Amino acid sequence: MKKRLLLLLAITAMLCSCDPIWVLQDKEYSFFIFRYADEANKELIITTVLSHDSTGQAIKGICDYPKRYKNEPYYSGEKWAQEPEKYHFDICELATEEKLLTLHDGYYTYFPYTNINRASEDVIRNGKWENICDSNPTELPILGDASSLYQEIRSFEIRSLEKITGKSRKEMTIDDIEKAINILIDKGQLDTYSVKVSNMWRSTY
Repeated sequence: MKKRLLLLLAITAMLCSCDPIWVLQDKEYSFFIFRYADEANKELIITTVLSHDSTGQAIKGICDYPKRYKNEPYYSGEKWAQEPEKYHFDICELATEEKLLTLHDGYYTYFPYTNINRASEDVIRNGKWENICDSNPTELPILGDASSLYQEIRSFEIRSLEKITGKSRKEMTIDDIEKAINILIDKGQLDTYSVKVSNMWRSTY
């Protein structure tokens, strides 16, 4: 009897320690908007630091970020595996293509290269996107943490996006999201549907 009780307590503790499904979904279906601390710095290159070696840094480039499309549902991660060649791109695209979607009142979001800033370890490099093919971005000096670029970052839960767009997570496009968030900004309702965070993370969908 005592052994069964201990086993039951152990299982209960394990179950309670797991994140609820909605917390996991918030990570998987992430969406961020932000304001820059200084818009003059919005063209600075961002890369991800993975680890440190004897020379001070070992870092990863940025060419494996998935690219999203305006005419598709925003959250279509299943397609990335089915058609990887469509969603991956040459790094030189970042030199000439627009990387920011402008929202109202000084807010932006990254689109279509939505995972440009995807981890708390991301850093700013001493170089601009327009010159990214002229040198190895992983060899450019680090200027600081990528989070220092922003005055404010806001995160939307997937359920909030479904509510404000009136679309399911598998149907909503970037146009649906843009329109809905601009309405919230204009009405001063961002605090009702989003929260301030200190950094961004990668969306897996």
